[in-house]
Parts: sequence; C-alpha cells; structure tokens
Amino acid sequence: MRQGTKLEAVLFDMDGVIVDSEPLWSEAEKQLLARRNLRYSPSLKSAMMGRDARGAVGYLIEHYGLAESVGELMAERNQLIAEFFKEHLKAIPGALKLVRSVMAAGIMTGLVSSSPKPLVELALEKLSVTMLFDLVLSGDQVVRGKPAPDIYITAAENLGVKPEYCLVIEDAPHGLAAAKGAGMCCLAISTSVSVEELAMADKVVSGFEEVDLQLLLDLMQVSPITD
Repeated sequence: MRQGTKLEAVLFDMDGVIVDSEPLWSEAEKQLLARRNLRYSPSLKSAMMGRDARGAVGYLIEHYGLAESVGELMAERNQLIAEFFKEHLKAIPGALKLVRSVMAAGIMTGLVSSSPKPLVELALEKLSVTMLFDLVLSGDQVVRGKPAPDIYITAAENLGVKPEYCLVIEDAPHGLAAAKGAGMCCLAISTSVSVEELAMADKVVSGFEEVDLQLLLDLMQVSPITD
C-alpha cells in the first residue's frame, strides 16, 4: 500500500470486467430458451446480469413459467456456457494490464464473481491468469448472491481488509448494489449496460483505456471513510 492512500485491495468482478463473457451468457440463454420454443428478450440481460447462477435461473423460471427445477436448469445453462467459454472466451481489453499494475503497487487483488466456481476456474485457466489474484471468490461460496453484499463482505474478511479500504470494479447494477451494500467504493465499466444504469457507482468509464492506478487511488482519496 502506498503511503497516504486508503486503497488496500481492488476487487474485480469477472463477467464483463475481466472477461468478455456477457455476450456469451446471452447466447447460452438464447439456446436454452430456443430448446423450449421460447424467444430470448434483450430486457432479460439487465435483469439477470450480476446475479448468481441460482438467482439468474430462478428469474428465468419465473419469467417464462418453466417447469424445470432450478438445479436442472442451472446444470444445462452451465454446460452451455462452459462450451462457449472454451471456444470463445477472451479478456476485456486493458483489464489484465490494470490487474498487473495493481499487483505491482503492492495492493491486493481479488476476483469476486457471481458465476459458479467451476466456470470461474475455467475462465482463469483459459486465460492463464489465476496467479494474478490473491483471492478468488465465486457466487456459490456465499449464502446470498449479488445484489446482497455478502460476497464482497466475505472477500474483505478473507483478505483481512476493512470494506472501506476496498475498491470494486463492476459492470452490472446488481454488482454495484452488492459493493455499495458492503460499504465499498465502486468504479463501473459500461461494457455491458448503459451509463444510466450504473449511476450508483462513484465513477463510470466506458473502458479500461480510461483507467490507471492513479485513478483508483484518486477515487479512494475522495471516498468517505467510516470508522
């Protein structure tokens, strides 16, 4: 940690922040619904983004009145997205450069994802970046997924850092709600939804070309600290 800053850990969401996977999730859900002669609605994207797998599938079941159980539909959805990850997954431009910059400054890094652990591990292995994170936490490792704050609170506890000394980078309203609920400063990347939908963030940028370590430090300097 650099002297005079309040930044001890940067927590990165995975889908839409580290990996360019949101279009892959949409395609997987289109195929899932097509198998049932149902049409995918673009409005589903913002409603489901950032939720853990159980919450996202539960929303699909309720929205379409599906007969399958959450467990059955989760397994099918995860199988579809795993195939897309293996064939098409790429990093968001500039994301890994920022992670390495944070690491080089001696600031802890965490990957905090709503996706289930096997998919998180698949993504990290695909990109060969597991070693870039001091902590990896997935949605199935907490009782309540985003937008509940549990996953970010747990991440801070596991790193031994107070929530107010963490900065979160997110791309979804549910993720921002989780981070804010945990009492953390938030930077939003508008890679997946509109700037208006990310208004809860402390700052919104269109991509990582607008982000460097100094911006993160500056955000924490102006973020209120609660004792």
